[in-house]
Amino acid sequence: MPRPLLSAALIVRNEERFLEACLRSLEGCVDEIVVVDTGSTDSSLEIACGFGARVLRRAWTDDFSAARNASVDAARGEWVLYIDADEQVVAFDRAAVESELSDPRCACFTVRFRPLAGYTRYREHRLFRNRPDLRFRGIIHESLLPALDVLCAREGLRVGASSVALEHYGYADPRRKAERDLRLLRERLRAEPGHVYSWSHLGSTLAALGDAAGAEAAWRQGVEVVRRLRSRTLDDSLPHMRLARHLLDRKGDATALLEEGNRWFSDNHALTWLLAQSRVGMHRYEQAMPLFARLAAIDPDRLDEGALAYDASIFGANAHAALGMCAFHLGRYADSAAHYARAEFIAPDDPAIRAKRMFAAAKAGSV
Repeated sequence: MPRPLLSAALIVRNEERFLEACLRSLEGCVDEIVVVDTGSTDSSLEIACGFGARVLRRAWTDDFSAARNASVDAARGEWVLYIDADEQVVAFDRAAVESELSDPRCACFTVRFRPLAGYTRYREHRLFRNRPDLRFRGIIHESLLPALDVLCAREGLRVGASSVALEHYGYADPRRKAERDLRLLRERLRAEPGHVYSWSHLGSTLAALGDAAGAEAAWRQGVEVVRRLRSRTLDDSLPHMRLARHLLDRKGDATALLEEGNRWFSDNHALTWLLAQSRVGMHRYEQAMPLFARLAAIDPDRLDEGALAYDASIFGANAHAALGMCAFHLGRYADSAAHYARAEFIAPDDPAIRAKRMFAAAKAGSV
C-alpha cells in the first residue's frame, strides 16, 4: 500500500463543540486524520471515529509538545498538517497543494491563518515533512521552528508559502484554558526566562483571570526582556503592545513605551494605532495624523503574508474617520469632511460617520 501524501494531526480533549466542523473541513483535503485524545469525557472520541480518524489515547502530561509529537509520530503521511479542533480549513486546492509538496527544496510550508474573526491573516508553520528530526519543543507554545531551522541549515532546505488557509474559532471555556495555561507558562518561564512570547501570554492569561496587577507586571517583565535582546523580530513587539493597551485603557501614560515600540517595531500596525491614539489623548492631533494616514493607506486583505494578525478595524473606515476627527479639532473643517467622506464610502451604513461628515461639511460652509 503506497504511503499517504498528507496526514492531518490533532490533539484533543473535550472538543465536541468544535471537532465535527474541524474534521468536516478536512474532508477531501488530507489522506488520513490522526487524533490524539488526552482524556476527553465528552463525545469527542465518537465524533473522531465517525469521521474515520485514527484515534490514539494518551495521558495528559502537562506538555503540549509531547502530545503534539505523539500525533506526528502516529501519522503515516509524507507530510503533516497540524490543526487544532477549534480550527477549520477554509481554503485548500488539492491539486495546488500536491504541486507545492512536490518541491524537494522545501522542508515546510506556512499557511495563512486567521486567529479571530475580524482580524487579518498571518503566516504560521503548519505544513511540514514527516521526518523524525522535525518535532515540536516547549511544554506550551510548542514550536517546530528550532528543529526546522537546524534542518534547513544542515540540508540547504527552505520554507515555502502555501495557499492553504485556516481559521480559528475559539475555546468553549476561556477561563479553563487560562487556568491550565497559567501553570505551564510559569513553568516554562522558570526554565526559559527569556522567552518573550510566554511573558506576553502570561500577562494576557492573568488579565483573563482578573489579575490586572499581575498582568501588568508580566508585560513589564516581557518589555525588559525585549530591551536586552541583541536582535528583535516582530513577535517580540507583543509585550509593548499589550502593556501599552493596558495603560491606555486605564488612562495611564504609555507615551515613552509606544515611542520605543514604534522605533523598534515600525511594521507593527497595532503599535502605530496605539501611538496615534495616545497622541490624540494628549491633543497632539497634528502628530497623530501621519500615523492614521499610514494605516488608512493599508489594505488589510493584503496583509496575509506577515508575521502578526491585526484587528482589521484599525484600517480603512476607522483610520479615515480618525483623520477626520483630527482635522476637525485643528479647525480644518473641509479636510475633515473629506476624510469622513472617504470613511463613509468604505462604511456607508455607519450613521456616526455620516453624521460627522455632515457636521464637518456644515462647519466648513460656515467659515
